[in-house]
Amino acid sequence: MYCIQCGSAVPPQNKFCINCGTPVQRTEPASLAPGPEFVSSIAPPAVANIPQPVVQPVPQPVYAQPPAPAVWVQPGGQPVYYVAAPAQAQPHAGHQLNLLHGLQAKIQGLASTESLEGFSLKQMFSEVFRKRSEDEIEDYLLVGTSKTTPPIDVVQTGWPKPWLFFRVLAVLAVTYTVFTVTLLHLPDAGNLIPAVMFVGAFAVPLACMAFFFEMNSPRNVSVHRLVTLFLYGAVVSLIFALIGYQMPILGSMGAMTAGIVEEVAKLLTVIVVIRGVKYKYILNGLLFGATVGAGFAAFETAGYALNKGLLTGHDLSSGVVAMLQVLSIRAFLTPWGHVAWTAIAAAALWRVKGARPFQPAMLLDRRFLKAFMIPVVLHTFWDCPWQLPFEGNAIISAVVSWYVVFGLVQQGLRQVKEEQMAHLQQTLQRVETSMQPAGSVAIS
Repeated sequence: MYCIQCGSAVPPQNKFCINCGTPVQRTEPASLAPGPEFVSSIAPPAVANIPQPVVQPVPQPVYAQPPAPAVWVQPGGQPVYYVAAPAQAQPHAGHQLNLLHGLQAKIQGLASTESLEGFSLKQMFSEVFRKRSEDEIEDYLLVGTSKTTPPIDVVQTGWPKPWLFFRVLAVLAVTYTVFTVTLLHLPDAGNLIPAVMFVGAFAVPLACMAFFFEMNSPRNVSVHRLVTLFLYGAVVSLIFALIGYQMPILGSMGAMTAGIVEEVAKLLTVIVVIRGVKYKYILNGLLFGATVGAGFAAFETAGYALNKGLLTGHDLSSGVVAMLQVLSIRAFLTPWGHVAWTAIAAAALWRVKGARPFQPAMLLDRRFLKAFMIPVVLHTFWDCPWQLPFEGNAIISAVVSWYVVFGLVQQGLRQVKEEQMAHLQQTLQRVETSMQPAGSVAIS
């Protein structure tokens, strides 16, 4: 025992400290009996003069569900309670995330697709700037014929890495720039107006067609077939659209009817031009739809540019400037509109059609109708008179369109992979059958 005043040792029988005379206060814990393990020959330091720290309790905020306090015992036996403040709540973040997931699930339900797996734009476009020889480019284009279509066993089923589309776009963009600069800065260059108009109208659509050509991993569609579909499809779809606008009911709806008339016209064009059963893959339908959409967009852009150039101003220079503005705007919008919309519609039809000949009843299939409503609604939303700020209608339509496109690409790649597995199983069965001795019976 020690004195609480001076810290000197006090014999157990003494009632006062022999050093300073302070009365000894004997307070023994009831549950702890003194034992020899508490006896020490070394006197502890004096603690009476050491000021005890004053711990200010942390004010506890009121929460709907307060967290459990953490307890820390201060020397001297006084417990101090600490409550960790919760992280800053973001009430709108969770709501926005749930809304985004809900919209994503709704889009996937309409398109009958799944969430993208292993998709990366960086990886997809990683081959764009790789140097290639002329022979490599020519071999890359020589596909789709009876002798150049690769067997299903060697078809790539991973995400494609397109690169040709960028070369097509770069060549046409340079050509357009040279023609435009010459037209604007050299006198008597009016003969270049048709060249500027057509190159400007066709540059981006042709690049989009090349992109979907590369996404068609079965490589069973030739360039000749695509050029034919691009030209014929554009003419036929424009004629179908003009006929549709002449109908009294549709013609009275104004710009809101474009989503119905033009998407139906382009899809009918795909059906009319591609009627055989040779092309059975979803990726084929994507390519055919994108090609018709690209042709439609190219000729439509050329028409808008011509009308704008003829009707604007009273001199040639003002008309040329107006034409160039139309070409620039339409070139930027082409990939997000007609190309993607028709690709979605045709892929949805090919998903139902498969290897069978086309039948009108396929257009009433629920899987097709739900997916076909996506381009119709997005086209109508794009052209509706109630426009969101900062081109919100176009941005939303573009994002949704290409999300559905990549979902269909993934589904098409999976279709090819399933066919590869089925073909492999058939090959194994044939090998097993050929290896059996004559007269033996296969056990299944």
